[in-house]
Amino acid sequence: MKIKFLKVLFTIFIFSNLSFGQSKTPYLINNELFELPGKWKHIGKIENSAQWGFANKKLELTLLINVRKPEIFEFYNKEMTELEFLNKFYAWETEFWKKDDGNIEIEKIETNETDKYIIWRLKIIDKNIESFIFSGIRNSKLIGLSLTDDNKREPKSRAEKIEFLKNIYFKK
Repeated sequence: MKIKFLKVLFTIFIFSNLSFGQSKTPYLINNELFELPGKWKHIGKIENSAQWGFANKKLELTLLINVRKPEIFEFYNKEMTELEFLNKFYAWETEFWKKDDGNIEIEKIETNETDKYIIWRLKIIDKNIESFIFSGIRNSKLIGLSLTDDNKREPKSRAEKIEFLKNIYFKK
């Protein structure tokens, strides 16, 4: 009886992992929950931009997450809507990167006014580093996700990277 029960339990465990995908690693950053698929290691924090760094060795991905209050930004105005703030943030952020003497390539990929997010791509040409960035407003906070694919042999497709960021942001 005990062995049969364990077999049933094992079957349920295997089936649930196959049906619902891999496990998720939860991280709470400034009171916002992020569930990262698979096994991630916290690799540090960049203080001046409040970015928490994570690496997934198996997927060969690096992810930076930041959660900040809009009020801390110099261009913040309490009269702005969240979408106006988000657009101002995107302009501010991309202007910062454009100062790098033409060594930077920026592409705006998607803007969603309903869900209040912008997805864009940043490429540092001379270092051959490309990041896909998700900037959004959730719970009155600015959320930033920056994904870099370190797999040079078989990198994820553009669509996979974008979907990956959306899944993390929307907790799918």
